[in-house]
Amino acid sequence: MSILLSKGQFTTVGPNEIWKIYNNLHGIFRGGGNSSSPKIARADGPRRKDLDVRIDPDTGLEMVYPNPIKGLSFSDSVETLAKKALEGQVWVIPKGSKIPGDLVFNIKDKDHPLLNVSKPMTVLELTALLTELAALMKPCDIKIDRYGKIIETYPGALSKVVNL
Repeated sequence: MSILLSKGQFTTVGPNEIWKIYNNLHGIFRGGGNSSSPKIARADGPRRKDLDVRIDPDTGLEMVYPNPIKGLSFSDSVETLAKKALEGQVWVIPKGSKIPGDLVFNIKDKDHPLLNVSKPMTVLELTALLTELAALMKPCDIKIDRYGKIIETYPGALSKVVNL
């Protein structure tokens, strides 16, 4: 079964369906990391402006709510990351990796999937899921400089993937 992405509209794709969309790639890429971490969450959790984070009035806890137009940025290619001049080490979620179950991708443009939550959860719960996801990610041995130049002088750098 294939998944239809409507042009100009966000489609939410669960962890079991994501590789049906990105089946011709090495994986899904993220820039801005360093040599030891993809930096998808800081000690105090993910960057708040990327997600729908609100204080629960009953508990006082910071909660993350599903939002189909927000999420942590990923990419279908290193070139897409370079166009955005996202400086740092490039990391990849290898094709076929089992994405933690309460995470989804919101996709408007195939080259820019956004990682989000499938249900309301605390920032602490999301941080734990992101830590689990980070453990699956692999460094690509590719860096992007602040001007968007791809620096591929590292041994073992992934070859470029052509989107079909």
